[in-house]
Amino acid sequence: MPPVMFLALIGAAGIAGYRILSSVLGGSKSLHRGADGARRARTRDLGNLEWDESAGVYRPSTKRES
Repeated sequence: MPPVMFLALIGAAGIAGYRILSSVLGGSKSLHRGADGARRARTRDLGNLEWDESAGVYRPSTKRES
């Protein structure tokens, strides 16, 4: 009977450790999600973009449309 109680105690400690570890790691994921939102908040609207052949990238349109 003592080996069964020992295994039950080890199992309970394992489950408690798993829950503590998952809550600690789950909290860090929510911090990363908050950082993504802050990163998106810093973006700005450039308006219409046009292709710049010489540079090979899109740039804000020089024409102003009202």
